[in-house]
Amino acid sequence: MTKAPPKHARGRHAKPPSEFATRWDRMIKNAMGEPGRRRLIVIGTGTASVALLGVAGLAGLSAATGDDRAPRAAIAAQKSKSAATASPSDGAETDGADPDEVPDAMPFFESKDPDKKVTKHVKDVRRSGTFLRVYTDLEEGDENSAPAKSLCEWTTQFLRDGGETAPRVFVHGKSEDNGMVVLANKQSDKDDCGVDETR
Repeated sequence: MTKAPPKHARGRHAKPPSEFATRWDRMIKNAMGEPGRRRLIVIGTGTASVALLGVAGLAGLSAATGDDRAPRAAIAAQKSKSAATASPSDGAETDGADPDEVPDAMPFFESKDPDKKVTKHVKDVRRSGTFLRVYTDLEEGDENSAPAKSLCEWTTQFLRDGGETAPRVFVHGKSEDNGMVVLANKQSDKDDCGVDETR
């Protein structure tokens, strides 16, 4: 008959338990050795847990019934501060305004065109994702026209002056059968605002 291996058999290369693990095991064995001690440990642990829960509950109640006007005031102050510092060209929504509108663009265009020969054609300027779109009353046949290209170049400068490093611009005109057509655009730094004719 062969002898059974010890309960905690280790391989030849197993690390011996650390001194801390050995002491911990001894302490647990000693504490659990006597039935009276076991009850004391369970009762002591239970009492400590209940006391800890009671303290946490009291702390939570006192925080909930305390004066919470200060955090509300701080949040309101933060909202008013961010609304005051946000500019419409950032795309930030202020006073219920449409976040896609770019109201600063028209004054910029008018500074380039004081006689309003070109800006009279502009109907709307809107942000569309990473692009800025200028909607005009120009016709489909006005592709690459002087007004369309000027608006494209001015919009590019407007965006660069606002801090954009890679401005993307579309100038749209109306078409009877195709909705809004692109009259000029800048989709990369190499573009000169010209488009291929679609006719």
